[in-house]
Amino acid sequence: MSTNPWGGQTGLGRVMRNAASLVVLHEPNTGQATPALVDGREYTDLPELLGAAGGDAARITRGDSFAMDPEELLSPVGRPRKIICVGQNYLAHVHEGGRPAPPEHPDLFAKWDNALAGPYADVALPPESTQIDFESELAVVIGRTCRRVAQAAVRDVVFGYTAANDGSVRDFQFHTTQRTAGKAWDGLTPLGPVVVPAAALGGDSPDLQITGLLNDEPVQEDRTSHLIFGLPRLISYITTFMTLEPGDIILTGTPAGVGAVRQPPLFLKDGDQFEVRIEGIGAIRNTYRAETLS
Repeated sequence: MSTNPWGGQTGLGRVMRNAASLVVLHEPNTGQATPALVDGREYTDLPELLGAAGGDAARITRGDSFAMDPEELLSPVGRPRKIICVGQNYLAHVHEGGRPAPPEHPDLFAKWDNALAGPYADVALPPESTQIDFESELAVVIGRTCRRVAQAAVRDVVFGYTAANDGSVRDFQFHTTQRTAGKAWDGLTPLGPVVVPAAALGGDSPDLQITGLLNDEPVQEDRTSHLIFGLPRLISYITTFMTLEPGDIILTGTPAGVGAVRQPPLFLKDGDQFEVRIEGIGAIRNTYRAETLS
């Protein structure tokens, strides 16, 4: 792996500062951050910063350090133009869902920014369902505007990686053949803690341990090198029909072990904590609380 230009597991995150969001450089599990600057300018969100930097991590520099509480980190991307998600992208997960073979083409669906939550935020369990499931995932953040990207050129458009939990409301997901009603719920997709440059994590073919833990017990485990549709093929396919822009997010799919297919099913309940750990990035840890309707 290449050296992180900012050192260690430092990546781009977001915090509230002076009543506005601020993109910062932060190393998880430390109490310090610095504004992330491009040509001396601060930014409130990652899409604008990455656009200004041309997707080049070397152009992103540090401002003056300040103390911060890591628990206050926001989703590192606040308002991405697009969130593209991939289903059935680990073979063991394909099989646990009762499918004999993986799909011929990437199985895609969408979310929107309303679904995002911070890496350590409490997450509301909606009262409309008792089937809230967890899905540990590697998330890709795009660095440059691109269309019709050849597989060999994908490394030039991927900026970095972060961790995600693709929260799923299973009963709503299967109301119809379309997944939107089960996947786009407010605040059910924690993201973070920071976006680490891809060059520090294996470029466009990362081989990273990904683990999901429910109340400190491992329930999902795999390596990102086991993706059925790796990033070169996946991003080349998506950009065949869609322009991707700086700050756009791709959730690459979850390993086996999701709660819906277990016997008995294992769904999230009030007080549960779910953690997604990814090698070289860090972890997101979210506590789930029953939503109280006013």
